[in-house]
Amino acid sequence: MLNSRRLGAIFLFAGIVLYGIIHIAAVIQIPLVTVWSTRWGRYLEAVSETGGLIGLVVAILLFTVGMVLLLIGLIPGMNMGKTIQEIRERDREFDEQYGSNIRSSYDGQDR
Repeated sequence: MLNSRRLGAIFLFAGIVLYGIIHIAAVIQIPLVTVWSTRWGRYLEAVSETGGLIGLVVAILLFTVGMVLLLIGLIPGMNMGKTIQEIRERDREFDEQYGSNIRSSYDGQDR
């Protein structure tokens, strides 16, 4: 079974590739668009003429779902309290090994 991060990466990549294909087709079609003023603009008119509106919506949905799945998979791994505690522990270890006078010597220097 695929975990949420892997599935999110697959959806994200699929959305990007699908959008890229639709974008290339629309860019090729834009010079042939004869309507200069539409409600949605020339780009979406070119996408519509190439038949890519459904694909564009699917690409945006895949990208969005992929990002949400990636973020859902990453947020539980980010424990801020634990991270701050690790930083404090490393800082204490540094002070024990090298001494706190190294930091004070850098603070007094003119640059």
